Amino acid sequence: MKSFSQRLTHRIVIALTLVLIIIIVGTTYMALRFTGPLTKAYFEHLADIENESVEKKLHDLQVAVHNSIDEVVEDMSHPDSVFAALTDLYDFFLRDNNLYFCIGDVAGKGVPAALVMTTVCGAFRLLSESESEPNRIVSHMNDMMNRDSSMTIFVTFFAGVLDLGTGHLRYCNAGHKAPLVDGNPLPVHRNLPIGAMPDQAFSTQETDLAPGSTLFLYTDGLDEAEDAGYQLFGKKRIIEVMETTNPQPRALIERMTQAVSDFVGDTEQSDDLTMLAIQWKK
Repeated sequence: MKSFSQRLTHRIVIALTLVLIIIIVGTTYMALRFTGPLTKAYFEHLADIENESVEKKLHDLQVAVHNSIDEVVEDMSHPDSVFAALTDLYDFFLRDNNLYFCIGDVAGKGVPAALVMTTVCGAFRLLSESESEPNRIVSHMNDMMNRDSSMTIFVTFFAGVLDLGTGHLRYCNAGHKAPLVDGNPLPVHRNLPIGAMPDQAFSTQETDLAPGSTLFLYTDGLDEAEDAGYQLFGKKRIIEVMETTNPQPRALIERMTQAVSDFVGDTEQSDDLTMLAIQWKK
């Protein structure tokens, strides 16, 4: 039987390296063969609707994603099994010397969850191109999901904006697991997940990262990974790995991947796993 790491599609992306400013690494286990067309579709669509209103952009994005998934599903004999792993997401990009990033986890499986995952990822990129406050980005996304009757699934989500010149971090948490800064939990408000309730208020929080600090974000596929005895990998082990590993994002992601793989062994996992590591250097 193949090992945990061999059974999953492993992608480690050195996402961005700016000398003496910031290093960021992300990894996710996904069916990349099928997310590729969906990602391509919504980014192509964003270029076509640049001058439209935010509401119109979000509506057109949803239509584009719906159509893209329909096209992919038509070529599959068992689409739900293929899309079962498509529940995690993350994204990042630079604008005005700020790093915009997010991580999220869709509460569901199959084609409906894949639809929500792709739409949320596209909406974050679209909204962040013109909006700089994390809570307003998340609020717009929540409004979008609650207006669409086909989106009955909620999403835990964390959005951040990091000033690359100062290390000042603004962020909004929507029911996601608290990130860790050098092994210490980042304080987060208990906002509800995106899509859970219409017209809910989301709050922005702020902190300053110390030079060399590493911000580590993850989905529940990490701390809830189970071994053969149904023991969870747990937050304590995550912190232990962070405290005993080189804080460079590549080293941290690779060490965490190896640690959870060793822990679960050959035990089949029911959830996908995504990690994102960001180190700020002055």
